[in-house]
Amino acid sequence: MTANSEPVLPLPPKTKLRRYLLLLIVLGLSLYWLLPQFVHIQHALAVASTLRIPYVALSLSMQVFSYLGSGYLLRAVVRQVAKPVSVVEGALVTVGANSVGTLGGGVLGTAGMTYLWLRQRGVSPGAAGLGGWIPIFLNDATLAIISLLGLLTLILLQKFSSILVVGLSLAVLILAGGLAALLWSLTHREKLMPLALAIANFAARFRRKAIDRQAAEVATGRLLEAWDNLLQGGWRGPATGAALNTGFDMLTLAFLFLSAGHGVNLLVLVAGYGVPQLLGKLTIILGGVGVVETTMVGLYAALGVPAAITVVVVLVYRLFSFWMPTLVGIALVPYLEHQKNSVD
Repeated sequence: MTANSEPVLPLPPKTKLRRYLLLLIVLGLSLYWLLPQFVHIQHALAVASTLRIPYVALSLSMQVFSYLGSGYLLRAVVRQVAKPVSVVEGALVTVGANSVGTLGGGVLGTAGMTYLWLRQRGVSPGAAGLGGWIPIFLNDATLAIISLLGLLTLILLQKFSSILVVGLSLAVLILAGGLAALLWSLTHREKLMPLALAIANFAARFRRKAIDRQAAEVATGRLLEAWDNLLQGGWRGPATGAALNTGFDMLTLAFLFLSAGHGVNLLVLVAGYGVPQLLGKLTIILGGVGVVETTMVGLYAALGVPAAITVVVVLVYRLFSFWMPTLVGIALVPYLEHQKNSVD
């Protein structure tokens, strides 16, 4: 029996207890982080009602397509398994995992929840591990490319600052470092196993438990097997999914500018979009709140968009692209957990 056809084993009572703890933690963090923000969300909804409704509806639909692009990306990464994940199911897993990461887990929380929910849907451990991390790297790499194009546009228009250049350079370096570490670990396989055992040994000491060498070796082998399957299938599908995710998100913003009666060209749209998004990912603040909005408003205002229009558009854009998906993702956590139970 191959790793891809492994049955999903029933979860022991201790694991089910952890599920309930997860739901309680998500609920607690939701109340802690989001209740103070409801005033801003209500204000954004009020502002959205003043815009041209047809364009607002198009903008909202673009955000839905953006998450379907994320679902396609996740499906493309784990498509080699015996029980593939649908695009819609991949989108729901992405929304839910992103919300958990936003509420305090960061990228580790996002990748971890994606892994757990994929495993409970019949995906092999190696493919589920790639499903947790590859979409994050590809989406951030796409943002980095758009940010560099935006920075080039700002330089040509002489609308950049040294602080902006330093911040973007730091973001790109962190992303490049993470990508380089991933590629190194998967190309230097003879060194990956000792590294995995060292990490497992450290984790075992931290938890005051004996190291399970066999489990660490099996997990590493499955990760490499899934990586080989991904390479054999090519990167076109995952790359397309990342492009769809970011492209439709940019269209969300573009239609909002049209709804405010001030359309922007592609160069201006790119120049003000990528850099704030990438800088927001570097912050430890909830979803980059404040960083994304302030940077985006400042850039578009510097590019000639009236400040009043920019503030309105960015406020509604963040409502559609961040606040609403976060709330939907929180609501989806019990559903995703229930689906796991039904699989069990």
